[in-house]
Amino acid sequence: MKVLIISHKPPYPITDGGSLAMSRLLIDILSLDEIESVNYHALATHKHPFESSAFLKHPKLKVSGHQIDTRIKPIAALIALIKQESYNLRRFYDNKVLGTLQKELSIQAYDIVIFESLFAAVYAAPLSKFTKAKFIYRAHNIEYRIWKDLANNTKNIFKKWYLQQLAYALKWAERTIWSEDLGKLDLILAISQEDLQQIEAETLSTCRYLPSSIEISAVKSNLAPLQLCFLGAFNWNPNIEAVEWFLNKVFPQLKQELPALEFHIAGKGSEAFRDWQLPGVHLHGFVPDARAFIAEHGIFVGCLQSGSGVKMKILEAMSVGAPIVLSQKSADGLPMLDPTLIHDQLDDFKNDLISLLSSPQELLERSNYFSTYFSRHFNATHVQKQLKMHLKELQNNK
Repeated sequence: MKVLIISHKPPYPITDGGSLAMSRLLIDILSLDEIESVNYHALATHKHPFESSAFLKHPKLKVSGHQIDTRIKPIAALIALIKQESYNLRRFYDNKVLGTLQKELSIQAYDIVIFESLFAAVYAAPLSKFTKAKFIYRAHNIEYRIWKDLANNTKNIFKKWYLQQLAYALKWAERTIWSEDLGKLDLILAISQEDLQQIEAETLSTCRYLPSSIEISAVKSNLAPLQLCFLGAFNWNPNIEAVEWFLNKVFPQLKQELPALEFHIAGKGSEAFRDWQLPGVHLHGFVPDARAFIAEHGIFVGCLQSGSGVKMKILEAMSVGAPIVLSQKSADGLPMLDPTLIHDQLDDFKNDLISLLSSPQELLERSNYFSTYFSRHFNATHVQKQLKMHLKELQNNK
C-alpha cells in the first residue's frame, strides 16, 4: 500500500499530546509489512514550525512541510462569526496547499489518504475528485466539545457567549466532515470509544476504534513521596484551566495538611505560572523527556476540567507506572477503567490524593493497576494488530 498522510501540524518534534499521537500512528503504519511507502505532508504554523531534521528517519518515509498563516485576523474572525462559519477550521485551509496536494494526487496513485485530525480533514472533499484512494479521517477529539466545555467553565458573560458561538459553528462543521456525502470519507478512526459512539450515531461512514499506541517505558516511576506533577502544552486552553483549577481549589488545602508537599509543572509555556509564587510549586518549562519527568515526580495529577478524547499525557503516565488521580475529563476515552478511580467532585478528588499521599501501599497498588491497565489497552503491538485489521477491511470494501 502507498499511503499519503496530511496533518495540521508536524508530528515532530514531539511537543504535545497531539504531535505524540501523530508520531505514534506514523510509527505504527511504518511497522506494517503491507506498507510500501508513506508520503507525509505536514502543515506548519508560527506555533508549530516544520523541522525536517526532527522527523523519524525511515527508508519508506518521505516528508514535506507547508507553511500556512493561522494567526487570528480580527476582521476575518468577525466575518466568520456573522456567517456562523468555523473560523477555527478556516484558518487551516490554504489554496496553495490544496493545489500542491491536488498535484501530488494527480501524478501519484495512492491506496490510502489519511487526514490527521479535523483541521486536516478540511482538505478531504476538494481532494476526492483527484484520486481513487480510500480516505481515512482520524478523529483525535470531538473538537466542538472542547470549546463547549470552555464556554461552560467561563464566568465572563461576553467570553462565554463568544466561546459558545465558536463551539456551535465548529459542531456543524465537524458534522459536515463526518458526513458520508460531503466529507467523502471511507473510514473514520476514533481514538476513544466514547467519541466513536457519538460519531457513529451521526454518520453513515464506516467508523472504527483505534487507540493511540505508546511504547512501554523502560523508565519506571520512583513513587516519590509527597510529590505531585502535571505535564502539558500550555498553548492549549484546557491545560491552563486545569492547572489554575488545581492551584486554586486543591493544592493550598493539601499543602496545609502536608507542608512538605511539592507540585511540579512541566511543558511548553508552564513558565506562565511563575506569577502565582505559591510555596512548593516548581516550574520546569519544556522537558525533552516527558516520561522521565513523570517518573521522577510521584503522583500524576489528571485534573482536566474540559476537553475531549484520550489524553496522551495520561497514557505516558501509565506507561511509566505512575500513580494517577483522575478527574472525569481526564478519564475520557479510557475504556473499562475502574469507575472508583474517576472523580467528578472536588472533595473526592482531594480525598483520593490525600489517601495516596498518606499510604505507600496504596501508592504502589495504584501504580500496579495503571501499569496492567496500560499493557492491556494501549501497548504498541496490540494497536498495530488493530490497525492492520482495519486497513485490510478497508481494502476489501471495494
